[in-house]
Amino acid sequence: MIIPVLLIILSVCAGHFVFSRKPYISQKEPYSAAVTIIIPARNEAHNLPHLLTSLSRQETDYQCLVIDDGSTDNTVEVARQYGARVIPYDHSLAWQGKSAVCYFGAGYAEADLLLFLDADITLDHEHALRDIISTYNGGLISIQPYHRTKQLYEQLSVWFNVLTIVGLNKFAAIQNDDAAAFGPVVLCSKAHYFMTGGHYGARHHIIEGFGLAHLFKQAERPVTALLGKETISFRMYPEGLRAMSKGWAKHFASGAQATKPWVMGAVVIWMLGSVCSMLFFAWSITQSFSAMLFAGLLYLFYTVHFHILSRRTGTFTFMTALLASVAFFYFIYVFTCSWINTFILKKVEWKDRNIKL
Repeated sequence: MIIPVLLIILSVCAGHFVFSRKPYISQKEPYSAAVTIIIPARNEAHNLPHLLTSLSRQETDYQCLVIDDGSTDNTVEVARQYGARVIPYDHSLAWQGKSAVCYFGAGYAEADLLLFLDADITLDHEHALRDIISTYNGGLISIQPYHRTKQLYEQLSVWFNVLTIVGLNKFAAIQNDDAAAFGPVVLCSKAHYFMTGGHYGARHHIIEGFGLAHLFKQAERPVTALLGKETISFRMYPEGLRAMSKGWAKHFASGAQATKPWVMGAVVIWMLGSVCSMLFFAWSITQSFSAMLFAGLLYLFYTVHFHILSRRTGTFTFMTALLASVAFFYFIYVFTCSWINTFILKKVEWKDRNIKL
């Protein structure tokens, strides 16, 4: 009995250790430089209205470029309808994928600052763009949007969202200067972007944020990672469970490679606590009432703690925290698929396109 109790307590401590910091976007003095927003888009007609509508409500001026990557839906028409300038990617170039599209679009930017946004993002209020720009510090700013969930299956993403953040090695109790950045929202100056090589320099990285961060660190520019809660959000994979599984499998094994061993070890202990607490409670039901009460309180302790931390990343419910072990097994399945695709088949799928590694 003592072993599962110690493991559950240790798992809570491990979770708190790797996710002790929560650097949200805070309002600062407005930064006066103009900004060009670059949105890579391939078949994003269903997402663009949300992003472009939220941009139209901003009180900050900007240039908006939608870089169309050979869309077969009405992405181009939707983007133009909302006032964005659409630039088709040159598919005669050998380089393909999101990084290629971003670098291509940066060449058309007119402003001093570049803000790369994924098409599934929404700015949460009219001052969001101003607040994002105000974080600029002369280096690379990356932001992980807050995950808005609507359908039940999306709750299974909870461990992926949490590990996307803690795996960056930036949010643990122990500070480190690793070069790592999120990919959905990236802010930098145009001068530094081209000086470092930008997405072109990061073209061999599956996760472009890690590549960009490495380039900026080499150039001795600061690299900052922030959480987007109450400022910028997205809804990931509304197309269904299969699309969500394929989306997470695209890069997660590669991202795990970049996670520090001590962080990964703590994460594994944290995740195992979800299974251990549930099994310990199930076992206690067959024992005495006092054993069941003790195990139930321990299970509740783990659940409440995980719920608090997971709510930093998205709209995940208390029931999801209570059933974190179910999400853990889903994570194991998708991570296994990701590892096979990355290290055995050596290919990933992005927007209905296979990309060799």
